[in-house]
Amino acid sequence: MKRIIYFAIVWAVGMVACVDSLDIPPKSILTKDDIYTEAGMRAYMAGLYNRIPMEDFNVSDDGQSKGGYYYWGNMKWPMLATGENVHGNNLGMYIHTTGYWNDGYQVIRSCNDLLAGLPDYIGILSEAENWIAEARFIRAYTYFALVKRYGGVPLVKESQALVDGDPASLHIARSSCEDSYDFMLEDLDYAIAYMSPLKVNGRANRYVAAAFKSRIANFAGAIARYGGNFSYSVDGVMLQGIPAERANDYFRQAYAAAKVVDEGGYALYREDGATDNGFANVFVKAADSPESIFIRQYQLGSYVHSFDHIYSPARMSVSYGGRYCVTLDWVELFDGLPLDPATGWLKTTNAANQYIVYPSPYALFAHAEPRLKGSLILPGDVFKGLQMDVRRGVIRDSLKQGSTVVYTPDPDNWPIAKFIADDGSTTSGYSGTFKSIVAESTDKYTMQTPYVTTTGVKLNPNGLDGTLGGRGNGSGDNYTGLMGRKWLNPNLTPSTTTIHTSTAPWIDIRYAEVLLNRAEAALELAQNGVPVYDDADMQADAFDCINRIRARAGAALLASPADLSTDAATLRKQGIGGFVMAPNRGLQLIRIERYKELAFEHKIYWDLRRWFTFDTQIKDYRRRMLNPFLFAKGATLNEYGNPEGKYIYDTRICEGSNAALNFGTKYYYEAIPAGQLKTNPLLKQNDQY
Repeated sequence: MKRIIYFAIVWAVGMVACVDSLDIPPKSILTKDDIYTEAGMRAYMAGLYNRIPMEDFNVSDDGQSKGGYYYWGNMKWPMLATGENVHGNNLGMYIHTTGYWNDGYQVIRSCNDLLAGLPDYIGILSEAENWIAEARFIRAYTYFALVKRYGGVPLVKESQALVDGDPASLHIARSSCEDSYDFMLEDLDYAIAYMSPLKVNGRANRYVAAAFKSRIANFAGAIARYGGNFSYSVDGVMLQGIPAERANDYFRQAYAAAKVVDEGGYALYREDGATDNGFANVFVKAADSPESIFIRQYQLGSYVHSFDHIYSPARMSVSYGGRYCVTLDWVELFDGLPLDPATGWLKTTNAANQYIVYPSPYALFAHAEPRLKGSLILPGDVFKGLQMDVRRGVIRDSLKQGSTVVYTPDPDNWPIAKFIADDGSTTSGYSGTFKSIVAESTDKYTMQTPYVTTTGVKLNPNGLDGTLGGRGNGSGDNYTGLMGRKWLNPNLTPSTTTIHTSTAPWIDIRYAEVLLNRAEAALELAQNGVPVYDDADMQADAFDCINRIRARAGAALLASPADLSTDAATLRKQGIGGFVMAPNRGLQLIRIERYKELAFEHKIYWDLRRWFTFDTQIKDYRRRMLNPFLFAKGATLNEYGNPEGKYIYDTRICEGSNAALNFGTKYYYEAIPAGQLKTNPLLKQNDQY
C-alpha cells in the first residue's frame, strides 16, 4: 500500500509584524503527491527559509518570541553586553536566556522529511537535487543556532516515527559537541558540492554554504583551542568543548571554505570609495551589493521590522527612538582619533589635565577613519534632513557674583581642569567648578529655557540630541553622546519612521566577514604549526585579507605580515586596542578588526563566547561616554538653527549607565530548557546549572 506523508505547508512567504505565523494552523494538509510539485516545493522551501533562526532585525531576548527570534521589540540585543551599545531600556548586562529548542527541531524535522522524500523525484522535479542540498544547508544552519548555545545536542538525522505509540521511541541523547559540529560541516560540504551557484536574494547557493561553513568551522576551531577550561563530559561524552587536537583541522576547513566563496564573484562594496557613505551604503544598498552573500528581505504586509523606529535618534523617529547609544570604548578602536598611546583612550586634555579646545563640533573626528564616520551619526552630520546637535552643556560667557561680573570664560585663553577622572571606576556626578561654569537644561527638545549669551544668542544648553546624564526614561536619552548609523535608512523622513514599516534587508553573511574568517583561520594555523597551507603562506594571507578590509574602510594599512605577531597583546588601559582581549598581538589585531567591521551585526557577542574571553574582557566593565561642551562666547547659529562655536570634550563613565558589568562563565553554554529535560530523560544538563 502506498505510504502517505503529511506536510504542514506555510504557503505565505512572509510573516506579519506582531503575529507569529509559526503558530498559525496550516492552511493545507497535503499528500506526498501534492507537495512534490514545482509549485509545492517552492512554497515549502519559502516556508523553511522564513523559519530559519537568523539573527536579524527581529532577534530579541524579550521572552515574547520563538526562542529569541521573530519579535519586533528589538531592544534587548546581544550588543548590549559587548561594549558596543547601551540604551535606557536595558542598562545592565545582556545574557541570552530565552532558550531556542522546540522551534529549531521543528525546522530540522521539516528538512528531514524533505530529505526522505525528494530523492524519489530526482529527474522528475527540475530542482530536486538542488532542493536536497538546500535542505541540508537549512538543517546545518538551524543546528548551529542550537549547538552554539548548548554544545552537543541530539542529532536527528532522519525522519522519526513513533514505534507502537511510545514517545520514548523518539528520545535521542545528546551527541558530543565535536560530533555536532562535524555533522553540520558534513551537511555543508554536501550543499557546497550540489547546490546551484546562482545568486538569488534570500536563498542559499553553494557560496552561501561555503561562507557559512567558514563561520561554523572557525567557531569549532576556537572552541577546541580556547574552550578547554569550560569543557564538560557526562558518561564519556564531551557535551561542552572539543578536543584541542582538532583545532587546526577546523581552521583548515574554515580557510578552504572561505577561498571557495571567491569563486562566486563576491567582493567588498567599493562603489563610493573609502568614504563614510561608502561604508554606510554597504547596508543601505544591501539588496544590490556584491558584498551581500546571504540576506533576509522584508516586505510591507508580510514581514517587516522596526529598527529605524526604535534606533534612530529620537528627533528622527515618530516615537521611541534614541536607543542607538554607541560606547566610547568601541569608538576608541578606530584610527585617526587623538588616542593616548599609554592608555588607548581618547585624549581630550593636555599634559596639565586641562581640556583641549576644538574649533568646531566636527573637529574631534576630522581625521577619523571613514568606517567610523559611516557607522555613527556624528555631531554636525545631516541625517534625514536634520543636523545632529549633541551637547552636555554650555560654558557660560559671563560669570557673576551677585550683579558683579567676576570673569568671562574665553575659549582662547581660559584653561579648564578636567571635571571627572576617566579611570574606568569613577562614577560620581558633575559638581564643584562644573556647576558654576556650565549651563544645563532638562528640556532639550523644546528649548523653553535657552541660555542667552551676552550678545543675545539663544543656545540650547544640552543640544537637541545631546546627553542629560541619563534621565532613565528610555526613549530619547543619549547615554553616550554617540549615536549609531549602521542599518538606519536615510531615505525615511522623521514623520515616516514609524513602527512596523521598515523593509530594508538584513545582511546575515557578507564578504567582509568571510575575509575576516579567512584571516583568523590563516593566522591561527600560522601560529600553531601550519605556516603553509594549500600552497599559501598563512600569515601573509591573513595580512592581505585584513588590509583589503582596512583599505575599503579608509583605515591605515598594516605595514607587513610581521605586524600579525605573537608579541604580547595590549591590555586594557595600557595601550591602543586593549579593550579587545586576545592571546597575542596578531590575533588581537584581527579581533579588533572584527569588532570594528562587524559591530551591531550580532557577531561580536558570539565571538566573545567562542574565544572564551567574555568573562575576562567584560569583567567589572563600565561603559564610557563622550560629553561635548560648547563655549557660549563667540557661538553663532547656523542654517539649521544649531550652534557653531568652540568645544571641549569630557570622557568619563556613562552618567546614566554606570554599573559594573560581568559575564558569568556558566553562560558560555546555556542551560538545556527544563521542559526538555522532563520530556526526554536521555538529555543531560550542562555544567553549572
